[in-house]
Amino acid sequence: MKSADLHTHTTFSDGTTAPHDLVDLAIKQKLGAIAISDHDTVDAIIPALDRAVGRDLEIIPSLELSSDDESREIHILGFFIDY
Repeated sequence: MKSADLHTHTTFSDGTTAPHDLVDLAIKQKLGAIAISDHDTVDAIIPALDRAVGRDLEIIPSLELSSDDESREIHILGFFIDY
């Protein structure tokens, strides 16, 4: 059984890895899937999907939505979104 990382960030938000490099890293680590879940943007999903074409890695389109509740910030993860 392969593992998955369901909470990744790219350089399109606060991550340090470009989408294509994140796909390469996930494949190198033999992951079966990654969720691209940048903060408040879906811009990294298509580059990641393009990089994963023909490779053994599922890209789960995701988003980490930021919200505020009184005095605290809340992050809500959404998976399999319509990006």
